[in-house]
Amino acid sequence: MYDGPVIDIHAHLALDRERSVGDHHTLGLDGLLAAVRQPRVKHATAIVMAPRDDMETTRSQNDAVLELAASTDGFLIPVVSVHPADRELASAELHRVAQLGARMLKLHPNTQEFDVGDEEVTNLVRRAGEYGIITLFDGYSPFDPAQPGKFIRLAMTCPESKLILAHMNGPDFVQTLVYEILGRYPWYGHNVHFDLSATGPMMAGGPYAEHFRWVIRKVGVRQVLYGSDWPFDDPAFALSAFHSLGFTDEEEKALLHDNAAALLNL
Repeated sequence: MYDGPVIDIHAHLALDRERSVGDHHTLGLDGLLAAVRQPRVKHATAIVMAPRDDMETTRSQNDAVLELAASTDGFLIPVVSVHPADRELASAELHRVAQLGARMLKLHPNTQEFDVGDEEVTNLVRRAGEYGIITLFDGYSPFDPAQPGKFIRLAMTCPESKLILAHMNGPDFVQTLVYEILGRYPWYGHNVHFDLSATGPMMAGGPYAEHFRWVIRKVGVRQVLYGSDWPFDDPAFALSAFHSLGFTDEEEKALLHDNAAALLNL
């Protein structure tokens, strides 16, 4: 078992109770650090999500996550957010936070209620790529069966933009095998990554664990990252569940640390 440093690519910061996910989601910087600052964790994200038609809150959240992360001497990776429906205002905010050093953008089709196929999403992702900002999507929707194809089209339309699709399409993880097919074409830029948050613990210890491991290897271990999905899963539990999935020590090192370190230049 790999026992070196870990990068947690998926943890949520709750700035107030309105935008938390329940009473167990402890508020503020101290609450997040208490959860994710495990002995082996070298870096963790602090994710916020922007509301629609409320640029004051969007700007305030982005400023807060950037400032709070800066106060942790590089431990926290700030993940800002905008809402695609805010169009030009969202684009302007993305430009503003890019100037402030933002490196990751969170977009959540389910919570923010937008369609991945919308032109506004493509425009934001393309602009994020121009700024060198990685876009972290919630990557599974039980409401839109066409969403996996929309992500493929988005990746092909914005080849210079790097995407992380969280949760590896959830219980429908087998659909990610299409990226193994894409990888056979010389024009595909391998700009899509996945994280194991939520789905890894979901599959661990069950009859689909072997299948899940096989799909990850087919898609490419180097394209997959570890995330705890705090507060939906406890970080210590998520890491323990990950270790039960049956990867080799070398694969664990890549998944838990090296892939994220390379993607984020950490």
